[in-house]
Amino acid sequence: MDIDAATRRAVRAATVGELAWLDSAGRPHARPVTPLLLDDEPAIAFPYADVALAHGLAAAPYATLVISDDRLTGEGWRAVAIHGRPRLIEDREGTLFSDRLLVQELRKYPPARALLDSPLLCREHWWYLPRLIVVLNATASTPVGARPGGHGEVLVVDVAGQHPFVDTVRRLDPGEDTINVASLAGRPLPTGAAVLLAHNFSIPDLERWTPWRHRGWLTGGTLTIAEAPDRTALAPPLGIWQRLTRHRRLARECRHALNSGTTAQ
Repeated sequence: MDIDAATRRAVRAATVGELAWLDSAGRPHARPVTPLLLDDEPAIAFPYADVALAHGLAAAPYATLVISDDRLTGEGWRAVAIHGRPRLIEDREGTLFSDRLLVQELRKYPPARALLDSPLLCREHWWYLPRLIVVLNATASTPVGARPGGHGEVLVVDVAGQHPFVDTVRRLDPGEDTINVASLAGRPLPTGAAVLLAHNFSIPDLERWTPWRHRGWLTGGTLTIAEAPDRTALAPPLGIWQRLTRHRRLARECRHALNSGTTAQ
């Protein structure tokens, strides 16, 4: 199925999105991503530092890209969930990314500009051009409730099948060991193993982008917490040394993955 023009416009207009999937053990996963379009198909371009994540995602039979956060959006944005089968393209030379996705990433993800915003920077940071591009071959799209200003969370539930239940939700009354949530679209919520994703980022630079997740068992709109994050707020600003350390770690991990000879499976 080719997604319709309105859905393509929504992906094109979105600066951030959320990706949801189940691993081989049926464990639900969710993470924030930069949504791109490759030949009118939704795509995520992971650097080689994320090689394990990209391969794990590509092995999932089904995934959902959620467009729900209205911050930093362009014309044509709307909240939507796009469901489909993930397919991995290993772009080890960075040619496909450079030719067809780089301009989108520079527009949507400002930290990339410090690495790839000129031919000189691209040569210097050659290790950041190769990408693991996960393309979502869409089979359906459904509306979801928008999360204005990033408020609300994304819920992913294993409903004992290959297709996870994915929705945007708001919290009701808080608790120490449980979280009560309701669908922003008014949908009934299922029962099953679940993960609840929230994230925040610094505006407009996205230099800091902090996700946090609660895991547990969802029943009747109540998540009984089994795993809770240490941080549930945006990380503090980075100092010069912290920025340098992060840059060196990213370069080291990308080079290591490229030198290991990893290939698509």
